[in-house]
Amino acid sequence: MEGEVVQTLADMSGIDSFPLPSFVHIPRDLTSYSKEEKIRRGKEKSGFIQEVKYPSWLSNVVMVKKSSGKWRMCTDYTDLNRTCPKDPYLLPNIDALVDGASNCGLLSFIDTYSGYNQIRMHPSDESKTVFITDEGNFYYRVMSFGLKNVRATYQRLMDQIFKDHISNQLEIYVDNMVVNSKTETRHAESLALVFKVLRRYHLKLNPEKCSFRIKVNKFLGGIKVSPENCNAVIDMRSPKSVKEVQQLADRIKTLARFLLGQWRSRLQFSNV
Repeated sequence: MEGEVVQTLADMSGIDSFPLPSFVHIPRDLTSYSKEEKIRRGKEKSGFIQEVKYPSWLSNVVMVKKSSGKWRMCTDYTDLNRTCPKDPYLLPNIDALVDGASNCGLLSFIDTYSGYNQIRMHPSDESKTVFITDEGNFYYRVMSFGLKNVRATYQRLMDQIFKDHISNQLEIYVDNMVVNSKTETRHAESLALVFKVLRRYHLKLNPEKCSFRIKVNKFLGGIKVSPENCNAVIDMRSPKSVKEVQQLADRIKTLARFLLGQWRSRLQFSNV
C-alpha cells in the first residue's frame, strides 16, 4: 500500500502589486470563516484551485460539517446546475451490493481521498466553477463537490478502470469500493489486483476510511435502518390518491429488508 495513501491534499500530486479595492464588510461566523480559509489555502497550495479576476460565473461557499467532525468546503452551484443537462449514467443499486456481500466471507472497504478532486476539470469548464471568498474569486482545476454530475462522472470512471474486476471480486458505489472474497487467500489476491489498478491510475486512498478483512456477519450486523427513513413513513398521512400510495410504496421499499410481512404490504399496494 506504500505510496497509495495520503494524509493531506498537498501530498497529491510573490504577488503582483495592484490597487487595493474597497470592500463592504459583512458580519459573518468567524469560526466558519477560519475553517473556510484554512481549507481554501490548502486547495490553492495543492493546485486544486486558482484565482481569477473577472469571472462569468460566480457561486457562494457553504461550509458543511462532516460526521467525523471535520469540515468540507462546498460550493452552492444551484444556478450553474440548473443550466447543465443531467448525465443519465446509472449508479449501482446499493441494496444489490449489500445482498451480494452476504455470500462472501471477507470484505475490505476502500475509500479514495477526496475522490472527486482527483479528476481534472476540462479546461473549457474551469471558469464555470468560480466561487467567491473574502480573499478573492477562485475556480476549480479539479472536479468540485456540488457539481450536478460529479457522481455519475466518478462512477463511470470507476466502472471503466475496474471493468475486469467489478461483480467478480469488487463492487463500487461512486467513491466507495468493496473487495469481497470467500477465503483469506483469495482476498489477498483480490486486494493486490485492486491496488495494482489504483497505482496504474494514480488514485490515492484515505486511510481513515479504509477497513480491511472485515467479517461479513459483523458487517451485516452493523447495518441499521435510518431513523429519518422510519419517521418519513410513520409521520406520513394515510394515502388518499394513487400518487400518494405510490409514494408510500417507494418509502417502504427503502425499508424492505428491515420489515416483517413486507411482501404482503407490497401485494396490497399492487392490488390498489
